[in-house]
Amino acid sequence: MATPQRSGGHAGAPAHVDALSPTEEALLATLRQRFVLGRIGGVLADDTDVELLADRMVAALPAVKHEADALIGPFYDTPSLAAWRGVTRQALSKATAKRDLIGLKIGDGSLVFPSFQFGASGSPLPNLRQVLALIDPDRIDPWGSALWLNTVADEFGGTTAAQALRDGRAEQVLAAARRAAHAWAADA
Repeated sequence: MATPQRSGGHAGAPAHVDALSPTEEALLATLRQRFVLGRIGGVLADDTDVELLADRMVAALPAVKHEADALIGPFYDTPSLAAWRGVTRQALSKATAKRDLIGLKIGDGSLVFPSFQFGASGSPLPNLRQVLALIDPDRIDPWGSALWLNTVADEFGGTTAAQALRDGRAEQVLAAARRAAHAWAADA
C-alpha cells in the first residue's frame, strides 16, 4: 500500500506532499483532544521515544484495502498485526489455527485479519474459539463466520455478535451461534 502524501510546514516534511485526508485530520484532532482533556495526559515521560511510539500507533491502524471492507473490514495484514500486537507471524498463524483469531485468505493467498475482532488494546474477542466451533465446525467458510460475527442483528439489540462478545454477553452469542448452526444444517 502506498504511503499517503502529506503537506504542511512540518520540519523534515517534503515540500511536494498533499494535505491530510479528513479522516486523518479527525484522528489527529481526537488525539489532541484526549491529551487536552487529560484522558491520556501525563502518561508520556519527557524522554519517550516518540518516533517508536508513532510507529506502534500507526501499526495499530488497519491498512489492507479489500472489497469486503464495508461488510467485514477494515483489515490488518500479517506484518502490521504482528507489529501492533508485538507478536511473531508464527504466533498469529498458531492463534488462527486454534481459532483464537479469524484469518481470511485473499486472492494472493495471504491472510488478512478483520479489525472488528480486536479491542483497543489488541486483545481478541473473548469466546471467539467457541463461537467459531459452533458456526463453522468444519472450517468451511471463515468469510461467512466473519460476516455472521460482524452483521448487526436484532437478537443482539441492534448490534453485532462481535460487540455482544465484547460487552460480556457470551452466553447470548453462543446460543445464537447454536441456532444459526442448526438452521444452516437444516438447509444443507
